[in-house]
Amino acid sequence: MTGDYRQFGAPRQYIQGPGVIKRLAEFTVAHGRRPLLVVDEFVLDKLGSVLTDSFEAAEVDFGVLPCSGDVTRANIAEHVASVRDRSRDVVVGVGGGKALDLAKGVAIDLDAAMITCPTIASNDGPTARVLAIYNDDHVLCEVGHLDFNPSCVVVDTELISQAPVEFLISGIGDALAKKFEAAGCRLGTGTTMQGTRPLDIGGIVANGCFDVLTRQSVEAVKAVENGELNSAVEVVVEAVVLMSGIGYENGGLSIAHCMTRGLMAGRGTRSALHGYHVAYGLLVQLVLESHRAEIVVEVADLLRALGLPRSLADMGMHGATSEEIRALAVAALTAPHVQNTAAIVTEKTLVDAIDQVESMNLGG
Repeated sequence: MTGDYRQFGAPRQYIQGPGVIKRLAEFTVAHGRRPLLVVDEFVLDKLGSVLTDSFEAAEVDFGVLPCSGDVTRANIAEHVASVRDRSRDVVVGVGGGKALDLAKGVAIDLDAAMITCPTIASNDGPTARVLAIYNDDHVLCEVGHLDFNPSCVVVDTELISQAPVEFLISGIGDALAKKFEAAGCRLGTGTTMQGTRPLDIGGIVANGCFDVLTRQSVEAVKAVENGELNSAVEVVVEAVVLMSGIGYENGGLSIAHCMTRGLMAGRGTRSALHGYHVAYGLLVQLVLESHRAEIVVEVADLLRALGLPRSLADMGMHGATSEEIRALAVAALTAPHVQNTAAIVTEKTLVDAIDQVESMNLGG
């Protein structure tokens, strides 16, 4: 980490629209001529011919590596060992978050360029250079890094609109927090994912992301629930994948994401998607930072409209004990961005903030 300069990070190219996965090879060849497709097994069953037809038509020497399982060091190593041709110069990850992170692990080992093609919009991972690595208990234990952000991100909104709506809702929950996390990092002494103090652009983009989501996320969720793709879905997907990603990598994470450390292992809460954890963590951050009551209520009302949690019970931790709440706070304190806020962060202040959120009866 350094304090003598600031740094910007973002994908080199971002492409979004319905049906763009059919042109994936066309977008890939600008970044490498010997691609390796690392594809989620489920996605490969559904879209295998679409992918292979695209690359065969481009007349490039490509390989396909099916992927599955959690993003652990052992599983990454197993996938790397399956790569027979180590001269591949670009890895194309296709699938959900786990598939993309496994693909990033393979790209790091091959020292290859990285292209991401998400089939769901559950978070902003497709634009990021980081990959989350877990232990066998699915607890985050390490964060890996590509040398640079993905060379290209290809987002097929037709595919995303056909995915279960809870994935988009998760992505919205993850993205909503970025405005307040960037502000917390800027006001505190924290650093961004670049290892430097935040640039203004991170907060500006995060604010714009929040504005888009407050205006259009409810409409977008309703559209996806009805199997529709409209302009609201397009702008919300852009906010979730691109704006949120630029906002957090250049603006910084804070308490909302720290809270996921405990929620990933908590009773009942562990089965919830990442963005659901972040949404609840956002309420904790707002209380911890003493935001005005009307802001907390405004955010809680939006979470309610989207079906995101406002209490631990909403995620399955009914009747949370004082020891369980303390465990959430202790786990949150292990996150590297816990000081990315101007608030005083201790076990006691975090426990008090969680207790206050629970006492506000926002959930249900």
